[in-house]
Amino acid sequence: MATKPSKTDRALASVTRMAVLDALRRANEPMTVQQIAEELGLHPNTVRFHLGRLAQADLVREDQADPTGPGRPRMVYTVAPETKGAEQETGYRLLAEILASYLAETSPAPAAVATAAGQEWGRYLVERPAPFAKMTREEAIDRVLAMLAQLGFEPELDGGRLLLRACPFRAVADRRPDVTCSVHLGLMRGALAEMGAPVEIVNLQPFSAPHPCVANLSKSDASHAEAGPARTARRMDDLPKPGQPRNP
Repeated sequence: MATKPSKTDRALASVTRMAVLDALRRANEPMTVQQIAEELGLHPNTVRFHLGRLAQADLVREDQADPTGPGRPRMVYTVAPETKGAEQETGYRLLAEILASYLAETSPAPAAVATAAGQEWGRYLVERPAPFAKMTREEAIDRVLAMLAQLGFEPELDGGRLLLRACPFRAVADRRPDVTCSVHLGLMRGALAEMGAPVEIVNLQPFSAPHPCVANLSKSDASHAEAGPARTARRMDDLPKPGQPRNP
């Protein structure tokens, strides 16, 4: 089973939340919601939502501004001092960076290798259909969405696209997108292949703040999609026939 992302990981995975945090770091004084919204070109309600997530992860601090007149005091935000938990996450990011950089520098085809690795893990992580069950397009997409949500991608189906609004490996993806994004692509392709789904991932468009990653969907070619009954039949063909000795 996949390890559940930590509270800090989930907070830092979002491209928009990272942009909000960066804006607060650049500021010389506490910022209001409206100031952050104007700097990033976002709606104030969107900023409030992401500030709430950052506050829950103890990454930002909320205070009341000094009163400037009648009415309710404004709330202002600053970056909270780094916590021990956030520092511990640095070790995991360093490990991921070491592995990604090694693959990128030593493999003649790092993207292809990363995609293949992602496919194997996608096959392992997804909930497989029952024997002889034929997976529909909608069912397969739902299971991929569930897998991605568990991993911290905050996925959303948008017509023929999967929107990945967060990246649990963003710190590494910024520096090694060829490896990291290829792993993500492989995860989705491997999961769909394992289910014999009549849909495939055509490509993955990496994020550009504050926009999400976009995985474009397409109906699979029947020759490439192995449905549940066909997959089960193939595995049954590997069993010894009556009268044949079993392999030791």
